[in-house]
Amino acid sequence: MSAASGLRASRRTRVAYGVYISLILVLLFAPLVVVVLFSLHSAPRLSFPFDGISGRWYREAFSDGAFRSALGRSLAIGAGTALISGTLGLSAALALVRMGRRSRAVIVAIALLPLAFPALLYGIGLAIFYHEIGVGFSLWATLAGHVVVTLPFTFLIIGAALERFRFSLLEAARDLGASPVRAFWTVTLPNILPAVIGAMLIAMAVSIDEFPVAFFTAGPGTPTLPMLLYGRLNLGVTPSLNVVGTVLLVLTVALALLSARLTTRQSERER
Repeated sequence: MSAASGLRASRRTRVAYGVYISLILVLLFAPLVVVVLFSLHSAPRLSFPFDGISGRWYREAFSDGAFRSALGRSLAIGAGTALISGTLGLSAALALVRMGRRSRAVIVAIALLPLAFPALLYGIGLAIFYHEIGVGFSLWATLAGHVVVTLPFTFLIIGAALERFRFSLLEAARDLGASPVRAFWTVTLPNILPAVIGAMLIAMAVSIDEFPVAFFTAGPGTPTLPMLLYGRLNLGVTPSLNVVGTVLLVLTVALALLSARLTTRQSERER
């Protein structure tokens, strides 16, 4: 094969890869673009042609008491989940680094297993568990369920940061007379704080967007934002549903991007 033929074949391969990746991206993001686009549609219909852009549906949504209450519940549960899951994940990760390499590998593998389980199974299992022990369905029950769902994320993210932590700094602090608690607060935590905050933001994003556990544990009259979206979807697709979906999308993407920024900045600093 001549050099020219090889160059043409290489170009065709790159074009084919580009087309393939473009199709995948369209399939992934086109539904989200449609949701955001029609949340800004000035007309009440959900079809083209597009008449114009308007914030009418956002004004209607945020003037709706049910929407504001559901948004407040989601944010409150998300914040609580982030705090509890982050604290537990940090504690577990600190205990993990003190174990042997083989034990750590086993525990990390066990921590990864829940990520492969459908959230629906967690929701049904928690509902049955709460019923058997006599705990009523409430937002507190949902909060506990979200902690269970998000704990593997915080544990693994913080654990990865501790794997890169230079424990010689901690030993130096101890040699200078710092107690274990003081060494943790002045040396360990400041160095891994971006990863801890990033893990908490991921936990909050997962909690805000989580539906199955909330559906089975929240109880009647206290819907979170995904539950409100599901309930109104049964009444028909309206522009206000696109607003709810867009708000969920913006919240979760913003939290995920901020988390990625924090963890990436820490990795760059450690290099």
